[in-house]
Amino acid sequence: MKGFRDFIFEQIGRMRIIILGGPGSGKSTYAEYLIKHFDITHIYPGDLLRKEVEKKSEIGLQIKDLMTTGQFAPNEIVLELIKSKVEQSPKGYVLDGWPRYMQQVEDMQKAEIGYDCAVFLNVSREEIMRRLLARGRADDTKEIINDRIALYKKETGPVVEYLRDKPGFIEIKAEGEPETVAKEIIKSIEDKKYD
Repeated sequence: MKGFRDFIFEQIGRMRIIILGGPGSGKSTYAEYLIKHFDITHIYPGDLLRKEVEKKSEIGLQIKDLMTTGQFAPNEIVLELIKSKVEQSPKGYVLDGWPRYMQQVEDMQKAEIGYDCAVFLNVSREEIMRRLLARGRADDTKEIINDRIALYKKETGPVVEYLRDKPGFIEIKAEGEPETVAKEIIKSIEDKKYD
């Protein structure tokens, strides 16, 4: 016997979610809650790239040197990997931290990669600083964190503002207990999607 969630997917199609937020906002944490709740695929561009490098595929060989020197993989390669994963996700997906800048929004539209909801995790600068310093990583100094926040605002801020004006935009104050915030995100998505 099919469950309610399967019935909903049959009736309304796939669940397609973008999750955005600054460094330390909990994107991957909340993506995990979403993939479990909705039984959908987690699409994280960094993982897709690392898997290609591990497989030593043609793409992997092209990007290996770039990744080891801290450079970004060409946008067209990232887009192709994402598009392929989207096509392999019949129930839907969570795009974790992508699109990151406006060129990727344009590429997403040209490639016809759709979304139903764009979830923006709004976390204060102070909370981001607290979370990232608590991780204890060598590259998480106050100066580096401030640089990452500034880069995020410069590159991804325009994406958030663009999506804010589109249907399906959800802004969540993501500073509470993760489980409580996850429930709020899920309820907001269900309210938007199933209305």
